[in-house]
Amino acid sequence: MRNKNLIVLGSVLILTLILFGLAKLTAIVDAPAPQSSAPTLTADAETPVPQSETSGTTTAPVSSGEPAKAYLVVTVNNMMYLPIPLREDGSFTLTQKDIGAVNVVHVTPGSVFMESSTCEGQDCVKQGMVSLENRHQRVLGNMIICLPNKVVLELYSPEEAQELLSINEAGAP
Repeated sequence: MRNKNLIVLGSVLILTLILFGLAKLTAIVDAPAPQSSAPTLTADAETPVPQSETSGTTTAPVSSGEPAKAYLVVTVNNMMYLPIPLREDGSFTLTQKDIGAVNVVHVTPGSVFMESSTCEGQDCVKQGMVSLENRHQRVLGNMIICLPNKVVLELYSPEEAQELLSINEAGAP
């Protein structure tokens, strides 16, 4: 039984590393114009929709008012979006109309967790909360992954978000 658990854990880690590598190879892009294949991001009634805080597709986050303690990078179907500053509690819905997938993400100023998902296994929901404090102890680190819906959530500190954007600027044509 223990060997079986180790094999499953090893497989999950390998798959996570592959997904992480693919996510890093994908360029960060602004949210695309709504199409049938483009996911949409909507906020709940109490949460304002996050606005891009950049003046271009690959510039660093610019603070408006109080600086964010953490940033959320959302990747949907290998399309990575600009970092979202996390300044207040709220829930956001990622909807992929073409495959009928819906993921609800809950954020706080320093953490994120998958509130619900239309995937069968609900593994992404069971992965729990990622915070700036616990991400180094988690098996998946700063990530929450929904494999069936092809959604990856990554929590970064402001410095890490800046570095991520700098790497993409250097690699941009």
